[in-house]
Amino acid sequence: MAVTRQRPEWCGPGRLRVAAYIGVLAWLALAGRLIQVQGFLGDVYAERAHAQYVRQIDLSASRGSILDRRGTELAIDVAATSFYAHPARVLEPERAAAYFAPLSRQSTEGLYRQLSGDRSFVYLARQVVESELADLPAADFAGVFSHVETRRFYPLGSLAGQFIGHTNIDNEGREGVERTFGGELAEEDGLLVSYVDARGNFVPGRVESETAAQNGRSLVLTIDALYQGILEEELLRTLDEVDAASARGIILDPHTGEVLAMANVPLFDPNDAGNSTAALRRNRVVADAYEPGSTFKVIAAAAVIEDGLARLHDRVDCEEGVLKLSNGDIIRDISPHGELDFVEVIEHSSNIGLIKFARRLPRPRFYEYMRRFGFATRSGIDFPAESAGQLQRVEGWSERSLETIAIGQEIGVTVLQLAQAYAAIANGGKLMVPQVSMGYIGADGQIEDAPEPKVLRRVISEETSATMRQILRGVVDRGTGQRARIAGVSVAGKTGTAQKAAADGRGYDSDASIVSFAGFLPAESPQYVCVIVVDEPQKEKWGGSVAAPAFQRVMERIAHLPGGILAGATLRGMAASTIVVPDLRGMTRPAAQFAARLRGMGMVLQGSGNMVVRQVPLPGEEILAGADMRCELGSENELAETGVDLGRRQARLLELMGPPRILSATKGLF
Repeated sequence: MAVTRQRPEWCGPGRLRVAAYIGVLAWLALAGRLIQVQGFLGDVYAERAHAQYVRQIDLSASRGSILDRRGTELAIDVAATSFYAHPARVLEPERAAAYFAPLSRQSTEGLYRQLSGDRSFVYLARQVVESELADLPAADFAGVFSHVETRRFYPLGSLAGQFIGHTNIDNEGREGVERTFGGELAEEDGLLVSYVDARGNFVPGRVESETAAQNGRSLVLTIDALYQGILEEELLRTLDEVDAASARGIILDPHTGEVLAMANVPLFDPNDAGNSTAALRRNRVVADAYEPGSTFKVIAAAAVIEDGLARLHDRVDCEEGVLKLSNGDIIRDISPHGELDFVEVIEHSSNIGLIKFARRLPRPRFYEYMRRFGFATRSGIDFPAESAGQLQRVEGWSERSLETIAIGQEIGVTVLQLAQAYAAIANGGKLMVPQVSMGYIGADGQIEDAPEPKVLRRVISEETSATMRQILRGVVDRGTGQRARIAGVSVAGKTGTAQKAAADGRGYDSDASIVSFAGFLPAESPQYVCVIVVDEPQKEKWGGSVAAPAFQRVMERIAHLPGGILAGATLRGMAASTIVVPDLRGMTRPAAQFAARLRGMGMVLQGSGNMVVRQVPLPGEEILAGADMRCELGSENELAETGVDLGRRQARLLELMGPPRILSATKGLF
């Protein structure tokens, strides 16, 4: 009997249909995926593939250096290291926080909280230099990485700190020259895109694209570091002698408007900008207006002479030192005088005599002269936060305004504005635009884009200028400015003493004054204009006894520098004079040499290290001016053995700077 086998339900045509359906669906899915990949995600996968066989390399550039007119480096970029972490991968957050806290200037607790949080990336320390790492033991932390950056460094420390300004953590100019010329100084990093093999190694000669890095342009300033150092030293000395709150000063070339020095004390070190106050960083020479007092009398005097309203021998009655104004207010002279001629009024700084001559000027005419001399307007120097000063329009003047403005009250001026006006008197009557840049260093080592001296306008005639120079020379020879005299060269200038406004804005504070001296030399053919302003001196309170001696010391030292007006002449009292030896230990070779030149000392260097580790004579000892001192060069470790604290040394990064990169290119520039 035959057995009939029954086929399973899934066999036969039904099975084929199911297989066909599955095949069709599979092909549809594959086709859909191909359409998705090729049509919609093609660019995405192409980018992924591209990323597998190419690598991007950042090409670092450097911010342009800043140099003085002699080629001395004032601001440069140096190598630094930044440390960062991926907190989830850090195995010892407490230990890492304790290690990096001193480098980041954060507390250990604060850094630990960041490492323990949910952030994916944390900077542990930015722009750390090798000398800072040298004080810490070597350590290795899981999850902590580093990369090389550049950091702005100011080799001469606080020298011209407020003038130069500083950069932020991203090397962008924030204040001063760094900000004003930031567009040219700024660097532009490049990018290299190169092919790699399956193991990630670069394939030689296979570069997809390259954008070259562009270094910033190196800027040459008009200031002279030696002049700047002398000005700052003498302002600091004055601050100490008279117990003053602050001081500021400026030196100009009256014929070109070039700023040769601009100083504010207390000093500001841009290497430590993060620990400074806004008030300390403020360049008060251009930003702060003050009542100039008697230094402003030259403006009214020049206006009267220019308009032919007085002759030098015209006489006025100075009322024995007391003058009652039409509104009942009293104007007084420091010393009572009877009749004085025009020259004597300026020499003795008589308020009453000057007022009587100034009254010959119509009010609008006097206002016009003040504006033409550059007051109540910005100078054109284009510095951040420059003040235009304070001067009301004629319509807003009171009954006594002409009289009080003529003697330097009821008007606010900056030190720069006053120096600019005195330069016009010194140079023959032309108001110059102040210049701080000599140009940029080109590829051939020569200066490019050098600005030409710019005359804003003629203020007074050459004849009036010559007359005013003669009068102001008499102020120094016979009048209130005698302590500004310099042996061997004629000096012209004017003293000023003004009470400061009371804190409540009502009247003046009898206990707070601001004293000044503005002058130029040689009087007959001026090469330098210098203005010194001292704020709130306590032990002496007159421009003639505070600011004039400071002017004298500054300009006498400058005049005796090589190439100066009195170069080769014997400095007054040099045969018996001594100087106190400075502490050069911890300074780099260039910083130590600069400090010695600043004080007129010679230097003999021994050894081959990167900083001064020992010196003879020792700091604080006295030596004859012009004598040599011996300095031994060595390493930081050798210096540490001597017990010298590096924390206060102004320059200790020469090893990071390498050989001078700019100075060799400045041959023939200066």
